[in-house]
Amino acid sequence: MNSPRVRVAVAGFGPFPGVPNNPSGEIVRALAKLQRFRAANIALDAAIFETAYGAAEAALEKLIAKKPDAIVLFGVAGVAKHIRVETIARNRASVLHPDHARFTPRVRKLVADGAERIGVRGPAMRMRAAIRGTGAKAGLSIDAGGYLCNAVFYRALTMTAALTPAPLTFFIHVPPAGARAFSMKMLIRAGEAAVWAAANEALKARFVPRRDG
Repeated sequence: MNSPRVRVAVAGFGPFPGVPNNPSGEIVRALAKLQRFRAANIALDAAIFETAYGAAEAALEKLIAKKPDAIVLFGVAGVAKHIRVETIARNRASVLHPDHARFTPRVRKLVADGAERIGVRGPAMRMRAAIRGTGAKAGLSIDAGGYLCNAVFYRALTMTAALTPAPLTFFIHVPPAGARAFSMKMLIRAGEAAVWAAANEALKARFVPRRDG
């Protein structure tokens, strides 16, 4: 069997307090079943993270160990009015809200000596355009929150920073399914577009100098 042209890691989250049905996990389950990626020689490594700091980080490490060319992370934002392509991950954790394992961080920083903020590694505007191409409303965001979504985005960027080449790394927040006309079908379609965009950008990055943002 031929080696894949490109390898993409995709991940979403399971339930957490207040969100018993997390659409980000449903998106990933649906994407993992699609045969179109395999037919295009795209290897898809999928995971659904427990919404808990330690468990999510361990699962993320396993995904990164497979040496993806691109990483596409999905999370849910309960108050989002549209799909958000996050452009900044911040070195902060919530000391107020417990995770699904009932753990609450004691300090606000994820990494004691880490950078305060890290920019998305990949063309966020082209990712937004790809999602809009499905008919879904999408925009850029500079605030990934202070909970697990931001934490995993920050960890993904820091864990892969020293890799050569470092994989493109995106985080996409989706509204709850059914909110403001965002059906689950629409969210899955937008998720598929995001994976295609990440795969195409990863292929281009092999031959063209990368410009993030």
